[in-house]
Amino acid sequence: MKTEEKMGTADVLKQTQLFRNIAESKLEKVALLAEEKSFPEGSIVFSEGNTADVLYVIQEGVLDLTFNFKVGEVEHKIAIDAKMSFDCVGWSALIPPHRYTLFGLCREPLTTLVLDGQSLLQIIKEDPEFGFHFMQNIATLISNRMQQLQSMFIQEVRRGISLP
Repeated sequence: MKTEEKMGTADVLKQTQLFRNIAESKLEKVALLAEEKSFPEGSIVFSEGNTADVLYVIQEGVLDLTFNFKVGEVEHKIAIDAKMSFDCVGWSALIPPHRYTLFGLCREPLTTLVLDGQSLLQIIKEDPEFGFHFMQNIATLISNRMQQLQSMFIQEVRRGISLP
């Protein structure tokens, strides 16, 4: 992307949960890392267990987050969430062991901003204030995901309990 396009990228970043409460000047530095990438409907953006090296910021489209669940010989893909504009996925690129924990499957054509995880970690190391706010935002995303999974688990347990 050209430099003038990066300013628009900072505006996109500022609308995400991951970059909430981060100064514009710091977002512009992160925006310089971003590359736009598109994926056709039905494509896999990342796979569970693969090395996580990039973070994705969704600009347009819908990305389903799924995982494989196998019972005996039967295997299912279970959808746990759908991510849309201004959602960030792939934060495993920033947290050891740097492995994706889910599959990202395009429900429809997807346009993203791709941020290299190691480059973003370098910015975090060089700017502790930015890193503090950024890691608080990641913790919030992880907490939300855990609450969502807990709710899904409780629903499934309730389905299996027969009440008198």
